[in-house]
Amino acid sequence: HIADAAGGGKSTVSLALRNDPRLLEETRQRIQAIAEKLGYKANPTVAALMAQLRASRTQKFQATLGLINASSERDKLSEFQTFRDWVSGCKHRGTQLGYSLDEFWLWEPGIDAKRLATILNSRGIRGLIVTGVLNDGLLSAEFSPIWTQFACVVVGVRTTRPKLHCASNDQYATSLDSFQEAIALGYQRPGLVIERKVDENLNGRFSAGFLMGQLQLSAENRIPPCDFNREDPKSFEKWFRKNQPDVIITLHAELKAWLPKLKIAVPEQVGLIHLDRSVDMTDWAGMNQNNDHVGVAALDMLVGALHRAEFGIPAFAKSMMIESDWVPGATVSRKA
Repeated sequence: HIADAAGGGKSTVSLALRNDPRLLEETRQRIQAIAEKLGYKANPTVAALMAQLRASRTQKFQATLGLINASSERDKLSEFQTFRDWVSGCKHRGTQLGYSLDEFWLWEPGIDAKRLATILNSRGIRGLIVTGVLNDGLLSAEFSPIWTQFACVVVGVRTTRPKLHCASNDQYATSLDSFQEAIALGYQRPGLVIERKVDENLNGRFSAGFLMGQLQLSAENRIPPCDFNREDPKSFEKWFRKNQPDVIITLHAELKAWLPKLKIAVPEQVGLIHLDRSVDMTDWAGMNQNNDHVGVAALDMLVGALHRAEFGIPAFAKSMMIESDWVPGATVSRKA
């Protein structure tokens, strides 16, 4: 009856009643108004069952998307589990929704904005996932025609110029939550060891969460963060000897090898908490950043933008932040 009254097909009505963004908003609103007038009420049990059935079946092919590696070093990102998890999440979600991803390196010899746009258009690619933005959130102005013509979502960091939609871990909450876990275990002098450049690239969110946690401590237990330098272990030793933390919160797994060389036992004398604990770090305590879900969120944001025909630099960039989970491990112990 709704389809007859609306002058459309049953599939169109079904999409409208689910508020599916593949239909124009005015079409959805018009059909929803007709349904309400006819007394339609959704059966939540049936709706839930149909949603489960739709999710369980493989979607037919929709389109090809682009995965852009914006790092100046082509293979550098693939060395990091975080990046591999982002990409895995994107591809997994793409498969679920019927999208494939073609990968591109932004700095491929012979590639400029015009050439890249030609390649993307020839493959029917209208949406891009962008990774490897490591330069203070700045995307190359040389490729401005790409950012202004295509739908783009950045993974991992928030861009500042231009401002694009992004999906990332909530690094502020990750750091603050790790601090609270340390306090819950009985530690009294947490210290943060993080490379300043890495933190700055993330708008200082790791250090901000840590400093917020420190506000609950007495002044004598507030330790200044240490700027990690893998080429200068002596600077870490100097910081450690001076401040005597009882637990270290860090992004840098090298500390686990450095501390025994200083005759410091882990976790007996100092605990270690990793801010990005991956599945292969089986003996570490730390925060699982759920990076595969960051990739899933980025893909969902991009598909949504394509359904709404939103291309180019958005008027208001949106950020989707995924929270972390605490994972216990052998690098910490409960204090009396």
